[in-house]
Amino acid sequence: MRRRIAVVLLQYGRWRDTLACLQSLVPSVAAGAARVIVVDNASPDDSLERVTRWLDGSSAGEPRPIHDTVAAHWWPLEGAPGESWALVPDGWREAPTPSAWTLCPRATNDGFAVGVNHGIRLALDDPQVDGIWLLNNDAVVDGGAIPAIRRALDDAPSSVGQFGTTVCYYDRPTIIQSVGWCEWNPWLATARRVHDGASVQQPLSREPREPGYVYGASWVLRAAALREVGLLSEERFLYGEELDWSRRAVGRWETRLIADAVVWHREGATIGAGARRTAQRSELVDLCGISARLALTRRFFPGRLPTVYSSLVGAALNRLRRGDARRAAAVIRLLAGGGLPVPRPNAPADHSSSARRDP
Repeated sequence: MRRRIAVVLLQYGRWRDTLACLQSLVPSVAAGAARVIVVDNASPDDSLERVTRWLDGSSAGEPRPIHDTVAAHWWPLEGAPGESWALVPDGWREAPTPSAWTLCPRATNDGFAVGVNHGIRLALDDPQVDGIWLLNNDAVVDGGAIPAIRRALDDAPSSVGQFGTTVCYYDRPTIIQSVGWCEWNPWLATARRVHDGASVQQPLSREPREPGYVYGASWVLRAAALREVGLLSEERFLYGEELDWSRRAVGRWETRLIADAVVWHREGATIGAGARRTAQRSELVDLCGISARLALTRRFFPGRLPTVYSSLVGAALNRLRRGDARRAAAVIRLLAGGGLPVPRPNAPADHSSSARRDP
């Protein structure tokens, strides 16, 4: 039986990003090396309709983005070329017949992990799938990425349960965003992408550095590892899923980073988190990040709680210093409540749970 990779994309609006990502995946799907599962997380616009039109092959004629340095890898938008596709409505009970393209519209946006797990379950029901690639919808894929992932799945020891890929900046395609791994500082509960800003032409170390996790914009998981460790944690609306899964897998599954699997990622484009300045992030993203930092520390690094609390008090003071008293007060309330999860909005206007950023 031929094995294939299931690519799971989560969408909340921003259909142009999704279609660019899908178009870049067409050659691998046409070759039978992959299938694609798109989960629409109750998009508040016409993104679901736009993806449906693309699957029907009726997206031709969309204007090419001006000054797009990566467009040559996926342009023009032509749709799925004659491939079958399936619509799997929310609340499905029986595993549908696997299709090259699957669209899963959800009735509500219950957060990143809930939406992604919806797609993962569909993938795990497919007996041909032995690897699941969680890919941001605001990324596009190099033509050699899936063949490289296929080789890694076949050649790596069966004890390797997850893989990171080379992720470059979409608008700076030769500059690395991450070699696939993020280091975690347990004293401050902060993350750092490994080799962020380096050139792809530099010789770079690709050994995972613990503690840490695979950079979630492009995260490959062996199906067997998902079945043993479990799916992504759904405790929070956003953030921390990668570190949570990696810590649960420590001592049971190893990690590899795949140098020749390359994607280009629009950093934080869909959640308002791409800006490095905290003041430019949405309040929901800001508070979800702090809540995740506390929750992850309490669960996996409890001895570091005093220093993490101290650093977050400093974060609240920084917000107050910038004149954002409301956000500073929200951070203090979160700390006083022990990092209780941020309330989950039903349809947040400023947030998508499809893009991944470090808390």
